[in-house]
Amino acid sequence: MRALTAGLFALTLSAPTLAATPYWANPFNQKIMNLKQADRDGALRRAITDNNQRCGRLTHSRYRGPYGNLGTWVARCTPGGDYAIYAGPDGSVQVRKCADLKDLKLPECGKLD
Repeated sequence: MRALTAGLFALTLSAPTLAATPYWANPFNQKIMNLKQADRDGALRRAITDNNQRCGRLTHSRYRGPYGNLGTWVARCTPGGDYAIYAGPDGSVQVRKCADLKDLKLPECGKLD
């Protein structure tokens, strides 16, 4: 069963057109959305620091939308910079610096202010 789940996850990420996934298709991301702003910012900051990135104080955050089956959040840390946080339906989290997204061929962060 796990092999099937992993295979479907990989297939979803490799699909040529990453269609918008309904918000309810990612229960973990929905939990993040349902948090109060202060709690959400704390969770996003912890995701950043748990991924060995610098985040002194999270000053701005917003939901950017789905990317495949991942929920995408953007956040600004002072000091630390701007980050994209990808939340998987299985509770996994990936963090990338916004400055690196173009080279990684991922959608850019956009404005945070």
